[in-house]
Amino acid sequence: MGPPDMSDNTSGNVDNRIVIVGAGQASGNLVDALRMGGFEGDIVLIGEEPYKPYQRPPLSKKFLAGEMTEDRLLVRPDAFYDKNRVTLRLGERVEAIDRAAKVVQL
Repeated sequence: MGPPDMSDNTSGNVDNRIVIVGAGQASGNLVDALRMGGFEGDIVLIGEEPYKPYQRPPLSKKFLAGEMTEDRLLVRPDAFYDKNRVTLRLGERVEAIDRAAKVVQL
C-alpha cells in the first residue's frame, strides 16, 4: 500500500501536522498536552487496534472482573477527539515512516 491520503481530513500543510503512531494511553494524553500547550495544527492518531486510547492496566484488573465500565477505560471520552479536531485512523498499521519526506505509509 502507498502513503495514506489524509487530505480529506486535514489542511494539507504537513508542516503543521503531528502524526502520533500508536493509540495507547500515552497517545491519548499527548493529544491533550499538545492542545493545552497551544498546538493548533492537525493531529492524526494512528493505531493498529480498532479502539480509542484506553487504560491497559485496569482492563485486566477491573474491567474483566466487572468492576469497571467500558467508558471508564477510555483515556478520554469520545467527544474529546472531535472537540480537539483529532483524525483517528484506528485499525490501521503503520508499515513505514519516511521522516525526510514526511510520509507515513500504512
